[in-house]
Amino acid sequence: MNPSPKFYDFKGYRCAYTLQASETSSTELALLLIHPIGVGLSGNFWQRFNQAWQADNLGISIYNPDLLGCGASAMPRLACYPEDFAAQLDYFLHSVVKKPVILVVQGALFPVAIKLLQRSSASSWIRALVLSGPPAWRVISQPGKPRQQKWLWNLFFDSPLGIGNLFYRYARRRQFLQSFSAKQLF
Repeated sequence: MNPSPKFYDFKGYRCAYTLQASETSSTELALLLIHPIGVGLSGNFWQRFNQAWQADNLGISIYNPDLLGCGASAMPRLACYPEDFAAQLDYFLHSVVKKPVILVVQGALFPVAIKLLQRSSASSWIRALVLSGPPAWRVISQPGKPRQQKWLWNLFFDSPLGIGNLFYRYARRRQFLQSFSAKQLF
């Protein structure tokens, strides 16, 4: 059974998370799961992991936030960068979790984990880092071109043509998400 989402405010945005509290918690340590980002992705990405963890009753609670623009969190009309997500997670650690965590990060969100670790206020809360399906070396070693990134963002998500909105409506359909997840993520 999936826990109901809870909410907190970050910089005026409503952000969602779920908590699977362990009934047999034997430690003051928790897991903090960071989902990949993309159309339709959210903390639900970890659903099967959460079910297996809960079935094994491993005694550690799981915090599973939806990043800005994902899941039940607010969807601001702005491009978010690793620094932005790291700031959201830093705030989440201090205002909601309030205990040391093992940070579990999926895929190309590895730069977010690095930015979070670089924040001195967050690094003292993170006891370990686990990479689940780390991105290809080229993706994390070659910087993107800011001008190209801004152009693509504006074309797809902030243009009067509405191309991004049309693709988003197409890609958030259950059939597309199931197909994409089976072929690309699992």
